[in-house]
Amino acid sequence: MKSLDILLDESFDLAVSAQGDFVLGESEAQHVDLLLQSRQGDWRENPLVGVGIARYLKAPYGPAQAAMLARDITIQLERDGLRILELDVADLADITLNAERL
Repeated sequence: MKSLDILLDESFDLAVSAQGDFVLGESEAQHVDLLLQSRQGDWRENPLVGVGIARYLKAPYGPAQAAMLARDITIQLERDGLRILELDVADLADITLNAERL
């Protein structure tokens, strides 16, 4: 099942067409990206949403941190109704994440 929503541009502003309309499109990747980048507390209506991946990028990273990140991602995506098909966070420069909506 595809998710359709208003899309955002690279700066996370609303994407607007040349005619001045909001751009609608498949948004599943955008939803996952927002979950990964958001920190808990960023979304007023649901303060437990968010992985806060930036904190992993700014700190020493090893197997223990990789396990914590994998757990955080799994919890957040499953709470949002996604099933993880593949997840590899051993190398932050080359994360593999494949999920589908249930």
